[in-house]
Amino acid sequence: MKYTTLTLLAVAIILVITAAVPLASAQSEAQHVRWDIASVPCTGTPATSGYPCFLNPHGSATAMAVDCSIPGQPAGCSTITMTGSGTFVVPANGGSSSAVTGGGTWKVVAGDGTVTSGTYAVTELVQWQKSEPLEVPSCIPAGCLTIDNIDQLSEATGGLAVVRVAYSDGTTGVLTLACAGLPDPAAVTEGITASKGVRLNNIAIPGINVPPLPPTFPITKVLVPVLFWNAGVFTSFVEFHVN
Repeated sequence: MKYTTLTLLAVAIILVITAAVPLASAQSEAQHVRWDIASVPCTGTPATSGYPCFLNPHGSATAMAVDCSIPGQPAGCSTITMTGSGTFVVPANGGSSSAVTGGGTWKVVAGDGTVTSGTYAVTELVQWQKSEPLEVPSCIPAGCLTIDNIDQLSEATGGLAVVRVAYSDGTTGVLTLACAGLPDPAAVTEGITASKGVRLNNIAIPGINVPPLPPTFPITKVLVPVLFWNAGVFTSFVEFHVN
C-alpha cells in the first residue's frame, strides 16, 4: 500500500494471502488468497502525520474510461465503481486457477449519464504477482499507528492480481487489483482497472473520429467493450497479506 499519511479517507483493496506454508517455501507451494475492496480512514492530525489509520473491509473503488480524458469531454465521462471480496488459490506454478470464490457489486455511469448496476462473480484467476512487503512505522500492541481490521498488518505486501468476472447483466470482463508496497517506485500501479460491455452512443465529432465521420452519421446506442482505467486519479489503495 502506498499512501500519504495526511489522507483522511481512502479506498483500498485488501488481498489476504493465507498460505499454509512458511514464506521461504511459498514460491513452490499453492497459496490461498483472500481479497477485499476496503476503506482506509485516517483519523489523526498533521501533528501525527495523519495517524492512526485503519484498514477496514466493505469499501469501494472507481476507475474511468478514456472518454473522460478527451478535452471538453464531448462524449461525457464514463466510470465504474466496484465493491467486493473473495478468495482464490494461486497454483505452485504461478499460472491461472479456477479455484476462486466471491464477487461484489458494480455501477457504471455512462458518458450520457445513464446509470446501470448489478453484481459480479469472479470466475477465474488469470495471474498473481507478488511485489514488495508493506513497510509501516513501528507498531506496539498498546498504540498501533496502523490498525488492520482485515488481517495481520505484519503480513502485508504489494502485488497485482488479474481475475475474470461475470457481470449480472450477461457481460463478462477482467478485473485487475493492484497494490504498491511503500518501497515500490511510483510506476507501480495502485487501485483497480476493469473491462465491461457498456451500451453507449456512437459519436461523430470532428477531430475525435479518425478517419472522420460525416456530421450526419446516425447516432445509435451500441454495446461496446469499455476499459475502465486511470485509477490513479482516484484515491484508491490496495493491500495484500502473506503469511
